[in-house]
Amino acid sequence: INYLRPDLKRGSFSSQEAALIIELHSILGNKWAQIAKHLPGRTD
Repeated sequence: INYLRPDLKRGSFSSQEAALIIELHSILGNKWAQIAKHLPGRTD
């Protein structure tokens, strides 16, 4: 399948990404757009 943005990651988060999300959420709270900036290839 062709995607408009083939650089986007699809599927479940890796264990490293999940740990980073938890850490950033404890620091930033529910600022998901800011958290997403730390996850290359993922959208907000």
